[in-house]
This record gives sequence, structure tokens and C-alpha cells, in this order.
Amino acid sequence: MSLHGEFALLDPESGVGLRWMRDEPGEYGQLSRWMTDERVLEWVYGRDDPYPVDRVRTKFGPRVRGQDGVRPCFMLLTGKPVGYLQYYPVTEPEDYELENAGGTWGLDLWIGEPELWSQGIGTATLRLVLGYLFEHEGAANVVIDPRVENVRAVRCYEKAGFAKVKVLMEHEMHEGAKRDSWLMEVRRADVSPGTS
Repeated sequence: MSLHGEFALLDPESGVGLRWMRDEPGEYGQLSRWMTDERVLEWVYGRDDPYPVDRVRTKFGPRVRGQDGVRPCFMLLTGKPVGYLQYYPVTEPEDYELENAGGTWGLDLWIGEPELWSQGIGTATLRLVLGYLFEHEGAANVVIDPRVENVRAVRCYEKAGFAKVKVLMEHEMHEGAKRDSWLMEVRRADVSPGTS
């Protein structure tokens, strides 16, 4: 794993990497391509909630420019963007039904290229970003909240070290209905040095 000036993480063995999104039209266009693909939207925002490029720029532009606490990134495979990941300090513990959010970071991610699903890219990327959050951001624990029916995502997160904590009832509005989500967590204390 390496860390460079413009924030990039790389696992040379797998070719999986991560870098911050850039404030460039092509970056917003790439994200919009994924966020208007019904195969992706079925698992992310919902097929009834696409993001054309102007909507992507409005929502993600402030994040890209560092104007809020969410850091948007592109997941990479051999240098090519294949998905999206964002990480952020959890500032409102009630969002995850936590008693205290001190030292807690949250993650959201998806692979935007359906032909690359179930190939270990998500798990490898999560291991990279967990190592970064624990070692460089001082995270004590990291949470993620996949919908209960998203079995593929839950399996990916478990492989990366996350454990189910509890079900967050009616946690997310998706395609016109409130859906239950798993609160999943990995704690720094449970990660052995060199395994993240």
C-alpha cells in the first residue's frame, strides 16, 4: 500500500486502488454514467432515483472541493475508475443508532461496472481504506449500513472484517419503501497490524 500527495492508495498485488475524485467534468460524467445505470441503481439509490450529470455535480461537487466532511473517491482497477467510495467522520450518532460517535467513521461504496461484481474488488478496496482510516485518520471504528437484502454487499463487507451489529429498522428509503439495513462495524482494536 502506498500513500501519495494527491491521496492515492494502491495494492500492487491485486491492482486495486483508490483516489480522491477530481473537480473535472469527466469525473462527474463518469459518476453519472454509473448513477444512471439501472443495474447499479437497483442496489444504490434506486432505479427511481437516477443522477444525471447536473445532479451529480450539484450533490458531489462540494464534497470533491472539500466543502463538507465527506471525501469522495474513485475505486480503481489497474488505474481505471470502476466504482465509487466515500468516507467521513460520523458526526450524528443517531444516524446509526449509536450512543457515541467519537472516533467513528462511515463508508459507502459501490462498483459501477456490473461485469466486475463478485470479483473481490470491493473487499480489497475496503481493506485499503480501513488501513488508511485506522493508521492516518485515527479512526477507532468504521461503520457501514447495507440494506438487509443486499446479500452480496454484506458478504463483501464481512470478508473485509466487518461484523453485523444490529438491524436498523426502516433505515433507508429505496424505491418507494423504507428498507431495513444492517449496521456493520469493524473496530481498530479487532484488526491485527498488517491485516488491513
